[in-house]
Amino acid sequence: MKKRLFAFATALALALSVAGCGKKEPEPTQGAGLYTPGTYTGEAMGYGGTVAVSVTVDASAITGVTVTGDQETPTVGGAHLEELAEQIKTAQSAEIDGVAGATVTSTAAKEAAAKAIAAAKGEEPQSAALTPGTYTATKEGFQHCHVTVSVTVDENSIQDVQIVECTDHPITITDTPCREIPQAILDHQSFNVDGVTGATFTSNAIKQAVKDCLDQAGSSGGFSAAPEKAPLTKGEDVHTDILVVGGGGAGMTAAIEAYSGESANDPNGLRVTLIEKAGFLGGTTSVSGGAFYTYSDETGAYDDAWLDQVVESEKAALSPFMNLEINEDLVRGLAGTFLRTSTLLASAGVNAPVSPWGAGFASPDEHQEPRWPGAYLAYAVNKYLPTSGIDVRLNTRAMKLLTDESGAVIGVSVQDKTSTYDIYAQKVILACGDFAHNPEMIREYAPEFVEGLVFAAGTNTGDGLKMALEVGAVPLGDTMMGSLGYDEIMGINVDFSFLDYSAGRSMIVNMEGERFFNEAGRWYEPYHRLLKQEVPVAWGIVDSNNPQVDSLINSQMEYIYKADTLEELAEKTGVSSEGLKATVEKYNGYIQAGEDKDFGTPVEEMHPIEAGPFYAFRLQPITMTSLVGVKVDGQCRLLREDGSVIPNLFGAGNMIYGGNLVSYYVAAHGVGTALYSGDLAAQTAKAELQNP
Repeated sequence: MKKRLFAFATALALALSVAGCGKKEPEPTQGAGLYTPGTYTGEAMGYGGTVAVSVTVDASAITGVTVTGDQETPTVGGAHLEELAEQIKTAQSAEIDGVAGATVTSTAAKEAAAKAIAAAKGEEPQSAALTPGTYTATKEGFQHCHVTVSVTVDENSIQDVQIVECTDHPITITDTPCREIPQAILDHQSFNVDGVTGATFTSNAIKQAVKDCLDQAGSSGGFSAAPEKAPLTKGEDVHTDILVVGGGGAGMTAAIEAYSGESANDPNGLRVTLIEKAGFLGGTTSVSGGAFYTYSDETGAYDDAWLDQVVESEKAALSPFMNLEINEDLVRGLAGTFLRTSTLLASAGVNAPVSPWGAGFASPDEHQEPRWPGAYLAYAVNKYLPTSGIDVRLNTRAMKLLTDESGAVIGVSVQDKTSTYDIYAQKVILACGDFAHNPEMIREYAPEFVEGLVFAAGTNTGDGLKMALEVGAVPLGDTMMGSLGYDEIMGINVDFSFLDYSAGRSMIVNMEGERFFNEAGRWYEPYHRLLKQEVPVAWGIVDSNNPQVDSLINSQMEYIYKADTLEELAEKTGVSSEGLKATVEKYNGYIQAGEDKDFGTPVEEMHPIEAGPFYAFRLQPITMTSLVGVKVDGQCRLLREDGSVIPNLFGAGNMIYGGNLVSYYVAAHGVGTALYSGDLAAQTAKAELQNP
């Protein structure tokens, strides 16, 4: 277990401040004529893409600096671009401290500033000769995994780039950058190529590792120019019968259903197009546990009486998690697809064994994704698609719904890497996910959740919701789905067992040292309650006799602390010492008395905190999905405010989950709703085409 000797509050302050204790004094100018007056720009590769620094100079000084980096993480490097510009101007140099916590962006700003300043001085860029050979480097990728590359060079060019090892996962996501980026680097003789949309961590790890190899060989300076992008052209329009927008669990299922007759291997003759703005299929489902609810009828009847029972059972399960009125027609429609969806996906090669609690994806062959079982869906579908006639278009973003004079949807305007064009369709199914990665939309629709740390598919920016609202759809809901977790990189996927906090295996306190929820309560509740705390950080507290403590002792996570006394533990975490001691005393007293009088946690799920050493682990509010959907009828057709149907437009997955069914997450219903609503929407669209 990694041990830290500083308080969390101090660490937080450092992460938001400039590294070091003060700013450098400006370097003395070297007299008039140091620069040729004008504005000069240099570029370097940052975390997400190109960071550009423009410096404006007079004859003797830098008078203005701007730093831009549209692809830098908005809450990390992107949040400090102005600060970096001010540092460069104040220092009158590229030799600046940078910003703690935004190291890659800071380094890029320094490199770009050095190029711009050299140009202002009239200095010719120098490209160091490379020492021929093969070099290897390893960089951290997704969830603290890694990517190792080898780069072979001659005196002045990159000759080969190979992925030696990639422990990032799932393969359905990482395969694309590992295949495409090395070739792009070779083709453009630059490590500063575009990453794969939706696979930012793996893409950046590959590019940074190649840069490291080039520096080992002599210098990466001559290989940092971003390839010039040709302007977008107007592409040829496409005509299809059913267009599915979004390639996650809902979209993949919808596309297969839209294409299929009796089974996935029995085409029905309709033209089906599936577009996805990422460079691969899978969406949120690929980074899920893959479990989904299901019901079966042992009699095999699956008749109206059975359906009535399922609907009542589902309503009972959903009602405690819903602030609005449940869309009972939709519950019935989804329940009616259970048998069809399971048999359809099985015919496409998807392995989803049923257990007493529901179903879950499993490998269709020997491939293993132990952390992300949800990725097995995309893995199987990717094997099926080449055998089908479904037109799959990756790296293709839907921009706007097309409508006719009556308001009926007739297609979508799209943009890919090189062109814009229109896809005309008789039916359009929006399966575009949610807006977890759109801070502006969170502020507008779910403002109580803006402080959540987002762990979600990076492509979930609310495209579908925005397009639907433009044609008259009705938004429903105002919440986000989340959990207590580690950070926006690890989410809830840590190497210790205590994040299953609902089992009551640890006492959890806020920064005042006070408990603030029933540790054995519904799992979404702590996420909501933590966001309401003055500081949205909590700590799990256990002692050395806790039956789960070994998982903390053996953990490789950073924010785990050990102390011989509660006072020392409070000092290390930044938690109020007096508050923590008082809470522990009360907590132990409740266990002895046999009743938790504050929150009602069952005492059999509470463990005394008495014997040192004591342990603490950090918890933060992790946002996974928005639960704001659009209003639909029982067949997934989008509705207007007056209740009328928007012709030819359907919704599936997280587009319709929140507001119609839930206000808070219900276990196994995220993936379940994706599959069943994707199938239901496609069944309805097919029926309208085949039986007008």
